[in-house]
Amino acid sequence: MPQAKRKSIRTHKKLHYEDLVSTHPGSLAGTFMRRFWHPIHRAEELRAGQAKPIEIMSERFTLYRGKTGTPHVVDFRCPHRGTQLSAGWVEGDSIRCMYHGWLFNQSGQCTDQPAEEKSFAGKIRIRSYPTREYLGLIFAYFGEGAAPPFPVYPHMEEDGVLEVLSTEVWPCNFFQRIDNNGDTYHVPFVHRGAYSASSDNNRSGLPDISKEESPWGTTSYASFAQGWRNVFHFFMPNVYAFRNPSPEPECGSEDRMQWDVPLDDQRSLEFRVRRLPLSGEAADKYRARRGAAAAEPKISVVQMGEAVLSGKLSFQDLDNFFKDKISLVHTQDYVAQVGQGSLADRAQEHLGRSDIGVILFRKIWERELRALAEGRPLKKWVLPQDAEIKFQEEPEKLVRNARG
Repeated sequence: MPQAKRKSIRTHKKLHYEDLVSTHPGSLAGTFMRRFWHPIHRAEELRAGQAKPIEIMSERFTLYRGKTGTPHVVDFRCPHRGTQLSAGWVEGDSIRCMYHGWLFNQSGQCTDQPAEEKSFAGKIRIRSYPTREYLGLIFAYFGEGAAPPFPVYPHMEEDGVLEVLSTEVWPCNFFQRIDNNGDTYHVPFVHRGAYSASSDNNRSGLPDISKEESPWGTTSYASFAQGWRNVFHFFMPNVYAFRNPSPEPECGSEDRMQWDVPLDDQRSLEFRVRRLPLSGEAADKYRARRGAAAAEPKISVVQMGEAVLSGKLSFQDLDNFFKDKISLVHTQDYVAQVGQGSLADRAQEHLGRSDIGVILFRKIWERELRALAEGRPLKKWVLPQDAEIKFQEEPEKLVRNARG
C-alpha cells in the first residue's frame, strides 16, 4: 500500500499584541526597533558642555555635547557607585561623574579616577552609542553590534528654510501613532476644522486611496475630489515623509518629516522637521514673521488635547484657539490617538473597507517581527538616499471610497 505523502506544515510562533508594540529591552518589538537609528533630541536644545538624562524605549541614557560641539550618548549611571552621570561635568569630549570624579571619554572608557590607582581606570568601561547630528536633530543607535548605514533624506537638504518644530511627550504607545500613517480617511474628519478654515480647502470629502508596500516601507496615495493629490511615504520603522500645501503665504507647498519614538510602552515622543522652498527676501520675511510668533504665548498641544478628552472643551472649539494651523492639526491628532488610551485595545476594533492602509501596515509589521522571532531573514529596507522618492506619482490603482 503506497504511503500517503505528509503535508508540509509550517509552524509559526504565536505573537501577542504586546509583542508587536512593547519596546522595553529584550522585547520583540524593542529588538526590532533597536536595529534602526532614532532621533533623540532637538539639536538646538543641547548646548556645548551640557549633559542631560534621556529615556528611549524604557532605557535611560546620558546625552551630552562635548566642548567641541559633538554630541555623545553613554550609559545612564556611573559604574562606581551608580549615580546619574548627567549630573556631572563635561570636560572636552568626556564626562566626569560628580560623585567621585571618575572620567569617561566618548567611547565609554574610564580615563581618570582621582582616588584610585592609575591602572584601575583601564579596567572600567561603560557602553557608548553611535551618535550623529542631522537636520537639526540628534540621532543615536541603540542596537547590538556595528551601527547600520545612517539614513539621509536628500530632498530635505535642498535649498530652503529648515525648521525643527517643538516636541511634546504624548501619553500613548508609539504604535498608535505610526498606525495612523495608513489611515487617510481620518483627514476629512479629524482635520476638517484646520483645512475648512482655508479659502483653498481642497482636502474635504472622502478621497480615493491606494497603499502599497515599497522598498523602503509603504507608499500611500490619496486623491480628493477638490483636486488635492497626496503621496505619503513611510520609511521603516517609524518615519514619515510627505509634501503638503503650506499654511504659509510665502510658498505653495512644503516638505515635512516626522519620527515617532517610544519613550516607554505608554509614552511617545514625536520629532518633526519642515522644509520650506524659500530663499532671499521671501525667506527673510518668513523668518521675521516666525520670530515674532515665537515671542507670543504658546498654546500647549497636550493641554488642549487633554481639555478635549476630559470634556472641558469641545473638539470643534479647537479651531478658535490656534493661529498656527500645524499646531491645530497636531492637537486634533492628539485627541484621536491619545483618545484610544495609553495602550489601545485592538481586540475591540471593527476594521472596515476604509482601513486598507492600516491593515496592510499591520501585516507588514507582524511579518517582520514574526521573522525576527523565528530567526528568519528580515526584509532589507532601502535607505532613503538610495530610494527614488516622488511626491506627485500616480498609483497603479486607486481604491474608490466606500461611497464612491
